[in-house]
Amino acid sequence: GGIRSLATRRRPTLDAPVSLITLTTDFGTSDWFVGTMKGVIVGIAPDAQLIDITHKVPPGDLVDGAFALAASTSYLPDGTIHVAVVDPGVGSARRAIALRTKRAIFIGPDNGVLSWALRNEIVDEVRSLTNDDWFLKPVSQTFHGRDVFAPVAARLATGDAFEVAGDLIEDYVRLPWPEVDCGENQLKGQIVYIDRFGNAITNLPISEFPAEALADRTIEARCGGKSAALRHSYTEVAPGKALAIAGSSGLLELAINGGDFADHFGIEVGSRVKATW
Repeated sequence: GGIRSLATRRRPTLDAPVSLITLTTDFGTSDWFVGTMKGVIVGIAPDAQLIDITHKVPPGDLVDGAFALAASTSYLPDGTIHVAVVDPGVGSARRAIALRTKRAIFIGPDNGVLSWALRNEIVDEVRSLTNDDWFLKPVSQTFHGRDVFAPVAARLATGDAFEVAGDLIEDYVRLPWPEVDCGENQLKGQIVYIDRFGNAITNLPISEFPAEALADRTIEARCGGKSAALRHSYTEVAPGKALAIAGSSGLLELAINGGDFADHFGIEVGSRVKATW
């Protein structure tokens, strides 16, 4: 279930090694934080390509950051280095970690922000970032994105050995993914993400619905007291009317044609949803 459709999607492959680094943060774009991280990276790895997944994660929102990372990583080439910095515990005893799978490397604080992207991956190795020779000095107590995660990503992009990043550890913090309750002719779950359009993304995988119900559009979702029938596109309902739709993340979404579903109906992450057919 969940975002399995993204995690298992076949990524494009390249013949040459990929020096590609993605950035997912809650830093916003009005301050100097993101630009400084990029400057550190290209100062160490000038050939690295940088892709911004998002810097608009709400401050400290691990669930939002975890979903954004998980929803995007399947579309990046093998060998990509993913850096996610949503770090309300910066400067505390929380670990900084790097994880390696057969497809990618993930770098960030050990607080769960990386975990949803790894739900359906086989993690080959986890390292605590203890090799401070790779850090910028002095290391700030408030900006590990610049002083720890950016330089580590850059060193790995230049081909430095993953094993040199730090001590081998056995586990990492995982955010719980809300499980789907499967019943007769129904699925129950909850909202896991609200995008900038106000579309409410559920944890109900499209793959879990019967093909006939999807084809005949007999699925109806209910959330926050509002019912929304499945449609193939937004324009199949009148402007201002609600609908359910198969979202690009492989999950059922609730939306309003031309409006903000979450705001209009008071929907939040964690709101319960029930789909029947």
